Amino acid sequence: MKTIKIHLLQILLCVACTLLMSDCDLERLPYDAMVNEGINAGSAESITLGTYAKLKEEYYYKTLHQVGEYGGDNISLSGTTSDQLFNFYRYTRVTNSYYTARVWLFTYQMVGNINSLLPALEEYDPPVDERESIDHLKGENLLLRAFLYFNCCNVFGRPYLDAAGAENNPGIPLKTVSDINYFPPRASVKDVYEQIIEDATRAAALMKRSPGTTPKNNSYVSQEVAWAFLSRVYLYMGAYEKAEAYADSVINAGRYSLLEDDSYAKYPQHAPESNTESIWVIRMLKDVDFEAYYMDWYSVGSLYATLDEIGWGEMYPSESYLALLRENPEDLRFKFIADQYEATNSLWMIYTVGNEANKTWTYATQTVVQEGDDYRITTNANLYTSPLVQKETIDGKTQYYVVTVAGSVRYNVHIERALQARNGYPKRFILKCSYQEQQSQLYSPVLFRLAEIYLTRAESRFYQNDIAGAIEDMNVIRRRAKIPERQYADAGSDADVLEWILNERRLELAWEAQRKYDIFRKQQTLDRRYPGSHLASALPIEIRPDDDRIVEYIPVSEIDAYPGDLQQNP
Repeated sequence: MKTIKIHLLQILLCVACTLLMSDCDLERLPYDAMVNEGINAGSAESITLGTYAKLKEEYYYKTLHQVGEYGGDNISLSGTTSDQLFNFYRYTRVTNSYYTARVWLFTYQMVGNINSLLPALEEYDPPVDERESIDHLKGENLLLRAFLYFNCCNVFGRPYLDAAGAENNPGIPLKTVSDINYFPPRASVKDVYEQIIEDATRAAALMKRSPGTTPKNNSYVSQEVAWAFLSRVYLYMGAYEKAEAYADSVINAGRYSLLEDDSYAKYPQHAPESNTESIWVIRMLKDVDFEAYYMDWYSVGSLYATLDEIGWGEMYPSESYLALLRENPEDLRFKFIADQYEATNSLWMIYTVGNEANKTWTYATQTVVQEGDDYRITTNANLYTSPLVQKETIDGKTQYYVVTVAGSVRYNVHIERALQARNGYPKRFILKCSYQEQQSQLYSPVLFRLAEIYLTRAESRFYQNDIAGAIEDMNVIRRRAKIPERQYADAGSDADVLEWILNERRLELAWEAQRKYDIFRKQQTLDRRYPGSHLASALPIEIRPDDDRIVEYIPVSEIDAYPGDLQQNP
């Protein structure tokens, strides 16, 4: 690849400067690489820090978030935009996207850095007191390479469990050597995953720590991160026994614990290294990175919320996500949503009106007033068969609904304090990617956390017929969220249990860039029958798992520059 070749030639000229950087920290180190001369634990760590620093590039982690989250069903955009992020939301791919181009370019830049360092580490015969450090650095670089290939393959390759078969679907070029003249073709998805597993498994073994050794904080990869990563990889592959085994290793390591109560409700606000649930994050530093990495108006959270007058605040929770969350009004995860109320204290009822034929779904709202235990409609009451909002009790919970006069159609409604609106969409700010250490849009992307590991184990146990174990793992997360536990006796079938687990995963991991992949790895159809600007085009409301659009185009600039065979996605 031409971009790799040029970059490596440049960074090899910087080796002398790089070797002097043995005392730089993660937040400030520039991206560089080296040749295998003058290697020691200090210089190798400095070069590895360069790869960590590159992960912080806005167009790398931000694009991964956009592809994984905007392509799902947890969000609803309240307007249109000329920004190319709109393509991820609407599934309108372009071959010249600067977002996907950066993911491809930065992936292979970082892989090039790793491939330059690993041979030097392999050839280095360290003194006894450096051996564990050198082994750990080998492991870090192997795991970073595996992580980079996994993300890149998710963006540009089909899911491992795609109906066509992982061995038949093209993934991405695999480059594991430092030869700048080697330009491999696209490997199959199966081969990419095999390389990922090989790197990550070896990394886990190399990063084993001696008893009493203090691990690096969660800004860095570790043996536990390798286990967490392998649990996700094997889950995506449907290799559930191995996914469970690695999830077990993380849970039983004793290094992490779930945040509870108010600490959990303020999850994104904690300094990452003090967060006992976070396994690995891309560490963003207060004040320093706020401007250096555009953590203000161009951060991940800026589209979700306006905080301290910074942020667009234009993308809100989808109605289908809210309907799932509202099943338990006491759910602690409501704390990640900040409703933007009207200045008055008036109440409204809100519901969705859908027209399947026209592919339109819009919000309808009417003002209501409370009268004892009832609610009376005070605006346009003549549209309904009764001026009172109807109600019924189901499973001990009050359900509200109205029936329209014309057509006698029943609509389930939600009653709440009236909200501000943007283009007819109620403003509900998402707070999961903002306000770290009380700095408006500062956010250290959470790559792995303990809650995901419990849910991975739950799903893996289900597929191995350990239904009781699966339900218990799911209930660990439900107890933390302060909602009722599930009981097997309430399930109509085992299929209901699986739906419970997947819904819990959706609720818990919302806005963490996993939803699109969770839908399509299960070979499910993306269903967007809810209000949002995705309806403003002629695109299907449903995206099937065999749709070409679930895979991004490889940037045409890379195809044109590549000396080898680099086939475009259909």
